[in-house]
Amino acid sequence: MERTTGILWHDQQQLRPLLVAFAISLAFHLLLFTAIDLGSRAGFWQFTPFGMLAKALGLDPNRLQLSKQLLQSPASADRTTASKPQEEEMPRLFVDVDPSQATDETPPNTAYYSPFNSLAANPDTSRDTGTPKIDGTQDKVLKTKDTLRPIAQPQPLQPAQPPPNQPEEESSPQEAKQQIPPPVVAQPIKPVQPSEPPQPPGETLMARATPVMPKIDASSFFPTETGENKQAHTRYRRVADALAARQINPYSALVGEKFKQDGGVKRYSISSSVDVRASPFGSYDARFIAAVQQCWYALLEEHRYSLDRMGKVVLEFRLTSDGRITEMRVVESDVGEIFTTICELAVTKPAPYEKWPADLRKIVGTDYRDVRFTFYY
Repeated sequence: MERTTGILWHDQQQLRPLLVAFAISLAFHLLLFTAIDLGSRAGFWQFTPFGMLAKALGLDPNRLQLSKQLLQSPASADRTTASKPQEEEMPRLFVDVDPSQATDETPPNTAYYSPFNSLAANPDTSRDTGTPKIDGTQDKVLKTKDTLRPIAQPQPLQPAQPPPNQPEEESSPQEAKQQIPPPVVAQPIKPVQPSEPPQPPGETLMARATPVMPKIDASSFFPTETGENKQAHTRYRRVADALAARQINPYSALVGEKFKQDGGVKRYSISSSVDVRASPFGSYDARFIAAVQQCWYALLEEHRYSLDRMGKVVLEFRLTSDGRITEMRVVESDVGEIFTTICELAVTKPAPYEKWPADLRKIVGTDYRDVRFTFYY
Protein backbone atom coordinates (compact mmCIF):
# COMPACT_ATOMS: atom_id res chain seq x y z
CA MET A 1 0.00 0.00 0.00
CA GLU A 2 2.80 2.43 0.81
CA ARG A 3 4.51 1.55 -2.43
CA THR A 4 1.47 2.49 -4.55
CA THR A 5 1.17 5.88 -2.88
CA GLY A 6 4.77 6.63 -3.61
CA ILE A 7 4.31 5.91 -7.33
CA LEU A 8 1.35 8.36 -7.61
CA TRP A 9 3.22 11.10 -5.83
CA HIS A 10 6.19 10.61 -8.16
CA ASP A 11 3.94 10.99 -11.30
CA GLN A 12 2.44 14.25 -10.02
CA GLN A 13 5.89 15.64 -9.44
CA GLN A 14 6.77 14.98 -13.11
CA LEU A 15 3.56 16.68 -14.53
CA ARG A 16 3.80 19.87 -12.52
CA PRO A 17 6.70 21.43 -14.52
CA LEU A 18 4.77 20.82 -17.78
CA LEU A 19 1.66 22.58 -16.50
CA VAL A 20 3.67 25.53 -15.27
CA ALA A 21 5.46 25.86 -18.64
CA PHE A 22 2.15 25.77 -20.52
CA ALA A 23 0.66 28.46 -18.31
CA ILE A 24 3.70 30.68 -18.72
CA SER A 25 3.66 30.26 -22.52
CA LEU A 26 -0.06 31.09 -22.72
CA ALA A 27 0.38 34.21 -20.60
CA PHE A 28 3.36 35.33 -22.67
CA HIS A 29 1.51 35.00 -25.96
CA LEU A 30 -1.52 36.83 -24.64
CA LEU A 31 0.70 39.64 -23.41
CA LEU A 32 2.55 39.77 -26.74
CA PHE A 33 -0.62 39.99 -28.86
CA THR A 34 -2.04 42.64 -26.53
CA ALA A 35 1.11 44.73 -26.80
CA ILE A 36 1.15 44.44 -30.59
CA ASP A 37 -2.49 45.49 -30.85
CA LEU A 38 -2.09 48.45 -28.49
CA GLY A 39 1.09 49.55 -30.20
CA SER A 40 -0.56 49.38 -33.62
CA ARG A 41 -3.50 51.49 -32.46
CA ALA A 42 -1.24 54.02 -30.79
CA GLY A 43 1.14 54.18 -33.75
CA PHE A 44 4.19 53.00 -31.83
CA TRP A 45 5.34 50.62 -34.55
CA GLN A 46 5.60 53.25 -37.33
CA PHE A 47 9.12 54.19 -36.34
CA THR A 48 10.58 50.70 -36.08
CA PRO A 49 12.84 49.32 -38.79
CA PHE A 50 10.11 46.93 -39.90
CA GLY A 51 7.55 49.75 -40.01
CA MET A 52 9.82 51.92 -42.14
CA LEU A 53 10.47 49.00 -44.48
CA ALA A 54 6.71 48.44 -44.84
CA LYS A 55 6.23 52.10 -45.73
CA ALA A 56 8.96 51.91 -48.36
CA LEU A 57 7.27 48.88 -49.92
CA GLY A 58 3.82 50.51 -49.82
CA LEU A 59 2.48 48.02 -47.30
CA ASP A 60 1.58 50.49 -44.58
CA PRO A 61 -1.60 49.19 -42.90
CA ASN A 62 -2.76 52.70 -42.04
CA ARG A 63 -2.38 53.83 -45.62
CA LEU A 64 -4.25 50.79 -46.91
CA GLN A 65 -7.03 51.39 -44.41
CA LEU A 66 -7.26 55.04 -45.44
CA SER A 67 -7.44 54.11 -49.11
CA LYS A 68 -10.22 51.67 -48.38
CA GLN A 69 -12.18 54.33 -46.54
CA LEU A 70 -11.76 56.77 -49.42
CA LEU A 71 -13.09 54.22 -51.87
CA GLN A 72 -16.15 53.74 -49.71
CA SER A 73 -16.74 57.43 -48.94
CA PRO A 74 -19.68 59.36 -50.47
CA ALA A 75 -17.34 61.78 -52.25
CA SER A 76 -15.69 58.91 -54.06
CA ALA A 77 -19.11 57.52 -54.95
CA ASP A 78 -20.06 60.90 -56.40
CA ARG A 79 -16.91 60.95 -58.51
CA THR A 80 -17.68 57.46 -59.77
CA THR A 81 -21.23 58.45 -60.67
CA ALA A 82 -20.03 61.59 -62.41
CA SER A 83 -17.68 59.54 -64.56
CA LYS A 84 -20.58 57.54 -66.00
CA PRO A 85 -21.92 58.48 -69.42
CA GLN A 86 -24.17 61.51 -69.46
CA GLU A 87 -26.95 59.58 -71.16
CA GLU A 88 -27.87 57.80 -67.92
CA GLU A 89 -28.55 61.13 -66.22
CA MET A 90 -30.63 62.62 -69.03
CA PRO A 91 -34.43 62.29 -69.29
CA ARG A 92 -35.65 59.52 -71.54
CA LEU A 93 -39.29 60.41 -72.40
CA PHE A 94 -39.84 62.83 -75.27
CA VAL A 95 -42.55 65.46 -74.77
CA ASP A 96 -43.68 67.87 -77.45
CA VAL A 97 -43.25 71.43 -76.10
CA ASP A 98 -44.77 74.43 -77.83
CA PRO A 99 -42.13 77.15 -78.45
CA SER A 100 -44.42 79.70 -76.77
CA GLN A 101 -43.97 77.77 -73.49
CA ALA A 102 -40.16 77.68 -73.66
CA THR A 103 -38.20 79.13 -70.73
CA ASP A 104 -34.54 79.78 -69.97
CA GLU A 105 -34.80 78.12 -66.55
CA THR A 106 -34.05 74.39 -66.45
CA PRO A 107 -36.43 72.33 -64.30
CA PRO A 108 -34.79 69.84 -61.90
CA ASN A 109 -35.67 66.18 -61.53
CA THR A 110 -37.83 65.62 -64.59
CA ALA A 111 -38.22 62.53 -66.74
CA TYR A 112 -39.15 64.47 -69.89
CA TYR A 113 -36.98 66.09 -72.54
CA SER A 114 -37.60 68.26 -75.59
CA PRO A 115 -35.82 70.86 -77.75
CA PHE A 116 -36.88 73.50 -75.18
CA ASN A 117 -37.05 73.96 -71.43
CA SER A 118 -40.48 74.44 -69.88
CA LEU A 119 -41.74 74.76 -66.32
CA ALA A 120 -44.90 73.30 -64.83
CA ALA A 121 -47.68 75.89 -64.83
CA ASN A 122 -51.45 76.13 -65.19
CA PRO A 123 -54.19 78.78 -65.16
CA ASP A 124 -55.60 77.78 -61.75
CA THR A 125 -53.08 78.35 -58.94
CA SER A 126 -55.37 77.50 -56.02
CA ARG A 127 -53.87 74.01 -55.64
CA ASP A 128 -50.31 72.78 -55.28
CA THR A 129 -49.98 69.06 -55.97
CA GLY A 130 -46.65 69.11 -57.79
CA THR A 131 -48.23 68.27 -61.16
CA PRO A 132 -50.04 70.83 -63.32
CA LYS A 133 -53.68 70.47 -64.25
CA ILE A 134 -54.27 69.90 -67.97
CA ASP A 135 -57.78 70.01 -69.38
CA GLY A 136 -57.47 67.49 -72.17
CA THR A 137 -59.39 64.56 -73.60
CA GLN A 138 -56.92 61.65 -73.62
CA ASP A 139 -54.66 59.98 -71.06
CA LYS A 140 -52.10 58.15 -73.21
CA VAL A 141 -49.69 60.72 -74.71
CA LEU A 142 -48.50 63.71 -72.69
CA LYS A 143 -49.33 66.85 -74.68
CA THR A 144 -50.13 70.34 -73.44
CA LYS A 145 -51.72 71.62 -76.65
CA ASP A 146 -53.91 70.15 -79.37
CA THR A 147 -52.11 69.53 -82.64
CA LEU A 148 -53.94 68.87 -85.87
CA ARG A 149 -52.89 66.24 -88.31
CA PRO A 150 -50.97 67.82 -91.20
CA ILE A 151 -53.02 68.06 -94.38
CA ALA A 152 -51.39 66.27 -97.30
CA GLN A 153 -50.06 68.61 -99.99
CA PRO A 154 -51.47 68.26 -103.52
CA GLN A 155 -49.48 67.00 -106.47
CA PRO A 156 -47.43 69.87 -107.92
CA LEU A 157 -48.25 69.00 -111.54
CA GLN A 158 -52.02 68.69 -111.08
CA PRO A 159 -54.03 71.93 -111.46
CA ALA A 160 -56.46 72.80 -108.71
CA GLN A 161 -60.05 71.93 -109.54
CA PRO A 162 -62.34 75.02 -109.44
CA PRO A 163 -65.61 74.89 -107.46
CA PRO A 164 -68.63 73.73 -109.50
CA ASN A 165 -70.42 77.13 -109.45
CA GLN A 166 -67.29 79.25 -109.89
CA PRO A 167 -66.43 80.65 -113.35
CA GLU A 168 -63.32 79.44 -115.12
CA GLU A 169 -61.75 82.89 -115.37
CA GLU A 170 -60.43 82.74 -111.80
CA SER A 171 -57.85 80.11 -112.74
CA SER A 172 -54.36 81.42 -113.26
CA PRO A 173 -52.87 81.71 -116.77
CA GLN A 174 -50.31 78.99 -116.03
CA GLU A 175 -53.02 76.53 -115.02
CA ALA A 176 -55.04 77.42 -118.12
CA LYS A 177 -52.05 76.70 -120.33
CA GLN A 178 -51.53 73.30 -118.73
CA GLN A 179 -55.09 72.05 -118.95
CA ILE A 180 -56.54 73.92 -122.00
CA PRO A 181 -55.02 74.35 -125.48
CA PRO A 182 -54.23 77.94 -126.51
CA PRO A 183 -57.26 78.30 -128.81
CA VAL A 184 -59.57 77.41 -125.93
CA VAL A 185 -57.89 79.91 -123.61
CA ALA A 186 -58.57 82.68 -126.09
CA GLN A 187 -62.32 82.11 -126.01
CA PRO A 188 -64.02 85.21 -124.52
CA ILE A 189 -66.54 83.40 -122.33
CA LYS A 190 -65.37 84.71 -119.02
CA PRO A 191 -67.18 87.99 -118.35
CA VAL A 192 -69.97 85.98 -116.66
CA GLN A 193 -68.43 86.60 -113.23
CA PRO A 194 -70.67 89.53 -112.09
CA SER A 195 -73.73 87.25 -112.09
CA GLU A 196 -72.16 85.13 -109.35
CA PRO A 197 -73.22 85.99 -105.76
CA PRO A 198 -70.28 87.25 -103.63
CA GLN A 199 -68.64 84.65 -101.40
CA PRO A 200 -68.23 85.25 -97.63
CA PRO A 201 -64.84 86.93 -97.05
CA GLY A 202 -63.76 84.46 -94.37
CA GLU A 203 -63.97 81.33 -96.50
CA THR A 204 -62.52 82.98 -99.58
CA LEU A 205 -59.45 84.38 -97.83
CA MET A 206 -58.87 81.10 -96.05
CA ALA A 207 -58.86 79.09 -99.24
CA ARG A 208 -56.62 81.47 -101.14
CA ALA A 209 -54.23 82.25 -98.31
CA THR A 210 -53.25 78.59 -98.05
CA PRO A 211 -53.35 77.23 -101.63
CA VAL A 212 -51.81 73.93 -100.56
CA MET A 213 -54.94 73.08 -98.57
CA PRO A 214 -58.35 72.04 -99.91
CA LYS A 215 -61.07 74.64 -99.67
CA ILE A 216 -62.59 74.24 -96.22
CA ASP A 217 -63.84 76.49 -93.48
CA ALA A 218 -62.23 76.93 -90.09
CA SER A 219 -64.73 74.72 -88.31
CA SER A 220 -63.59 71.65 -90.25
CA PHE A 221 -60.26 71.75 -88.38
CA PHE A 222 -62.01 70.65 -85.19
CA PRO A 223 -63.40 67.13 -85.66
CA THR A 224 -64.61 66.90 -82.06
CA GLU A 225 -67.22 69.62 -82.48
CA THR A 226 -70.92 68.86 -82.79
CA GLY A 227 -73.29 70.60 -85.15
CA GLU A 228 -74.65 72.86 -82.42
CA ASN A 229 -71.23 74.04 -81.33
CA LYS A 230 -70.17 74.67 -84.92
CA GLN A 231 -72.86 77.31 -85.37
CA ALA A 232 -71.86 79.07 -82.17
CA HIS A 233 -68.17 79.51 -83.14
CA THR A 234 -66.79 82.70 -84.60
CA ARG A 235 -65.85 82.63 -88.26
CA TYR A 236 -62.15 83.47 -88.58
CA ARG A 237 -60.52 85.08 -91.58
CA ARG A 238 -57.36 82.96 -91.36
CA VAL A 239 -56.66 79.38 -90.37
CA ALA A 240 -53.84 80.55 -88.08
CA ASP A 241 -56.31 82.69 -86.14
CA ALA A 242 -58.63 79.74 -85.67
CA LEU A 243 -55.77 77.54 -84.46
CA ALA A 244 -54.53 80.16 -82.03
CA ALA A 245 -58.01 80.58 -80.56
CA ARG A 246 -58.16 76.85 -79.86
CA GLN A 247 -54.57 76.76 -78.50
CA ILE A 248 -53.54 74.42 -81.29
CA ASN A 249 -49.89 74.16 -82.24
CA PRO A 250 -49.69 73.61 -86.03
CA TYR A 251 -45.88 73.20 -85.92
CA SER A 252 -45.85 70.32 -83.46
CA ALA A 253 -43.97 67.14 -84.27
CA LEU A 254 -46.50 64.98 -82.46
CA VAL A 255 -50.09 65.11 -83.70
CA GLY A 256 -52.81 64.59 -81.12
CA GLU A 257 -55.05 66.07 -78.49
CA LYS A 258 -54.20 67.54 -75.12
CA PHE A 259 -53.46 65.27 -72.20
CA LYS A 260 -55.96 65.02 -69.36
CA GLN A 261 -54.40 65.35 -65.92
CA ASP A 262 -55.73 66.45 -62.56
CA GLY A 263 -53.62 68.47 -60.17
CA GLY A 264 -52.37 72.01 -59.79
CA VAL A 265 -49.22 74.09 -59.30
CA LYS A 266 -48.58 77.60 -58.01
CA ARG A 267 -46.91 78.89 -61.18
CA TYR A 268 -49.40 80.74 -63.37
CA SER A 269 -49.70 80.44 -67.13
CA ILE A 270 -52.53 80.94 -69.60
CA SER A 271 -51.98 77.45 -70.99
CA SER A 272 -50.83 74.45 -68.98
CA SER A 273 -47.25 73.23 -69.25
CA VAL A 274 -45.08 70.58 -67.59
CA ASP A 275 -41.49 70.34 -66.39
CA VAL A 276 -39.42 69.46 -69.47
CA ARG A 277 -35.66 69.75 -69.86
CA ALA A 278 -33.99 70.85 -73.07
CA SER A 279 -31.81 68.10 -74.51
CA PRO A 280 -29.35 67.87 -77.40
CA PHE A 281 -31.52 65.00 -78.64
CA GLY A 282 -34.68 67.14 -78.68
CA SER A 283 -34.50 68.58 -82.20
CA TYR A 284 -33.30 65.35 -83.78
CA ASP A 285 -35.95 63.23 -82.06
CA ALA A 286 -38.69 65.72 -82.98
CA ARG A 287 -37.80 65.37 -86.67
CA PHE A 288 -37.52 61.60 -86.30
CA ILE A 289 -40.98 61.33 -84.70
CA ALA A 290 -42.49 63.59 -87.36
CA ALA A 291 -41.09 61.40 -90.15
CA VAL A 292 -42.38 58.20 -88.54
CA GLN A 293 -45.80 59.71 -87.90
CA GLN A 294 -46.15 61.01 -91.45
CA CYS A 295 -45.31 57.59 -92.88
CA TRP A 296 -47.70 55.92 -90.41
CA TYR A 297 -50.62 58.09 -91.51
CA ALA A 298 -49.84 57.47 -95.17
CA LEU A 299 -49.83 53.70 -94.62
CA LEU A 300 -53.12 53.88 -92.71
CA GLU A 301 -54.71 55.76 -95.59
CA GLU A 302 -53.52 53.14 -98.04
CA HIS A 303 -55.20 50.44 -95.94
CA ARG A 304 -58.32 52.59 -95.39
CA TYR A 305 -58.11 52.65 -91.64
CA SER A 306 -61.36 54.01 -90.19
CA LEU A 307 -61.00 53.64 -86.40
CA ASP A 308 -62.17 50.04 -86.68
CA ARG A 309 -59.31 48.82 -84.47
CA MET A 310 -58.31 50.35 -81.12
CA GLY A 311 -55.20 49.50 -79.10
CA LYS A 312 -51.46 50.08 -79.09
CA VAL A 313 -48.22 48.70 -80.50
CA VAL A 314 -44.89 48.97 -78.66
CA LEU A 315 -41.70 48.54 -80.70
CA GLU A 316 -38.08 48.46 -79.62
CA PHE A 317 -35.20 48.97 -82.04
CA ARG A 318 -31.77 50.50 -82.44
CA LEU A 319 -31.23 53.79 -84.22
CA THR A 320 -27.66 53.92 -85.49
CA SER A 321 -25.60 57.07 -85.90
CA ASP A 322 -25.94 56.90 -89.69
CA GLY A 323 -29.75 56.76 -89.50
CA ARG A 324 -30.34 53.03 -89.94
CA ILE A 325 -32.87 50.93 -88.00
CA THR A 326 -31.67 47.57 -86.67
CA GLU A 327 -32.82 44.88 -84.24
CA MET A 328 -36.52 45.68 -84.58
CA ARG A 329 -38.81 43.69 -82.30
CA VAL A 330 -42.43 43.88 -81.16
CA VAL A 331 -42.73 44.22 -77.38
CA GLU A 332 -46.51 44.52 -77.16
CA SER A 333 -49.42 44.57 -79.60
CA ASP A 334 -53.17 44.11 -79.31
CA VAL A 335 -54.29 45.31 -82.75
CA GLY A 336 -53.54 42.29 -84.91
CA GLU A 337 -50.77 41.39 -87.31
CA ILE A 338 -51.69 43.79 -90.11
CA PHE A 339 -51.71 46.96 -88.02
CA THR A 340 -48.58 45.80 -86.17
CA THR A 341 -46.77 45.42 -89.48
CA ILE A 342 -47.93 48.90 -90.47
CA CYS A 343 -46.21 50.29 -87.37
CA GLU A 344 -43.00 48.46 -88.19
CA LEU A 345 -43.08 49.79 -91.75
CA ALA A 346 -43.71 53.31 -90.44
CA VAL A 347 -40.32 53.12 -88.69
CA THR A 348 -38.29 51.21 -91.27
CA LYS A 349 -39.67 52.64 -94.51
CA PRO A 350 -38.34 56.23 -94.11
CA ALA A 351 -34.88 54.92 -93.17
CA PRO A 352 -32.12 55.84 -93.44
CA TYR A 353 -32.78 58.94 -91.39
CA GLU A 354 -30.41 61.86 -91.13
CA LYS A 355 -27.05 61.22 -89.50
CA TRP A 356 -26.41 62.25 -85.93
CA PRO A 357 -24.60 65.52 -85.31
CA ALA A 358 -21.09 65.15 -83.95
CA ASP A 359 -22.04 66.35 -80.48
CA LEU A 360 -24.70 63.65 -80.14
CA ARG A 361 -22.19 60.93 -80.87
CA LYS A 362 -19.90 62.29 -78.17
CA ILE A 363 -22.72 62.33 -75.63
CA VAL A 364 -23.97 58.83 -76.41
CA GLY A 365 -20.51 57.29 -76.57
CA THR A 366 -21.68 54.53 -78.93
CA ASP A 367 -22.87 54.31 -82.53
CA TYR A 368 -26.46 53.45 -81.65
CA ARG A 369 -29.34 54.30 -79.33
CA ASP A 370 -31.95 51.89 -78.00
CA VAL A 371 -35.38 53.37 -78.77
CA ARG A 372 -38.82 52.37 -77.48
CA PHE A 373 -41.65 53.65 -79.72
CA THR A 374 -45.37 53.36 -78.89
CA PHE A 375 -48.21 53.69 -81.41
CA TYR A 376 -51.80 54.27 -80.25
CA TYR A 377 -54.74 53.36 -82.48
